[in-house]
Amino acid sequence: MNYQLKLLLIVVLSCAGSLDVSAKKRTAPATRREMLGEMLDGKSLSGYVPTAFFMHFPAGRGRDAVYYHVRHFCRTGVDLLKIQFEQHQPNFKPEKAEDWQRIQPLPRDFYAPTVEVVKDVYDIVGQEVMVIPTVYSAFQTLRMQIGIPSVIRWAKEDPEQVLRALRIYNDALLDFVRDCKALGIDGFFMPTQGGENIYNEVPGFFETFIRPFDMELMTECTTGTHCNILHICDWEGPYDDLSAFTSYPGEIVNTPNIVGGKAFTPTDASKLFGRIVLGGLERKGIIVKGKPEEVTAEVKRVLKSHPKQFMLGAECTIDNKTAIENIRAAVRTAHGK
Repeated sequence: MNYQLKLLLIVVLSCAGSLDVSAKKRTAPATRREMLGEMLDGKSLSGYVPTAFFMHFPAGRGRDAVYYHVRHFCRTGVDLLKIQFEQHQPNFKPEKAEDWQRIQPLPRDFYAPTVEVVKDVYDIVGQEVMVIPTVYSAFQTLRMQIGIPSVIRWAKEDPEQVLRALRIYNDALLDFVRDCKALGIDGFFMPTQGGENIYNEVPGFFETFIRPFDMELMTECTTGTHCNILHICDWEGPYDDLSAFTSYPGEIVNTPNIVGGKAFTPTDASKLFGRIVLGGLERKGIIVKGKPEEVTAEVKRVLKSHPKQFMLGAECTIDNKTAIENIRAAVRTAHGK
């Protein structure tokens, strides 16, 4: 079976009628795109909470990546499709200042393979659902390439080398964002790191190495788009405070569940950021480890106290081995089924 036919069958067999918001309860909207659009416009969705669950797929690039993204959307019934960002720089360990010269400006078309994935996914499901590519920050690009200990070392010893690398990566990411916007996508999933406690040993680390590049990139992401998620990622460690991020753009915010050693709820996030909150479930919790009936019970508990403008999800990506039945249970419960 060829690639196009395989994808077409997935969409026809799995997506047909998948919204099912119940015509008896609502006469409009008809698609998940329109449903989320209402929330972004500030309207209340009575009896229906939009959902979004993200994961890294077995294949990150090419046709297989398109297949896995479309399949995820069709199998789960989520209301927003995020495209993963899996095109990274080769690892290396800079031992001396000269080693940094290995980081050179990237070709203008460096991210073309990822843009192609974005285009194909958007062409297939973009009329039904909002599609937002992930765009890692310049800092995340560098951190994944050289590792946290090396970042901290060079931020102390030779900050100009770090700033030069961040400039190179941010320029390439700006091109990626512009190329995605040219396709007509709805917005971006904008993760940020570098504000975790682990970097506190470098004075002024956040203001020097993180905020300027984040703000430049995220401003480009949010200019001319309308569905952007600010994701404050705690995968590499905890935060003492999130107030430094309140000036960051994004119509939706996705925060850690623990801040300053204490629970940080969607209501806390809503009060601090004053925007739509995505979250409520633990990425390593019941959604992954539980049974569908346990997921249903947990979602019902979360929905009893969520803020007015709320999307159900986890604080970060969930394991790609998570049972589809668990995700479906969460989605169906949030949709009032």
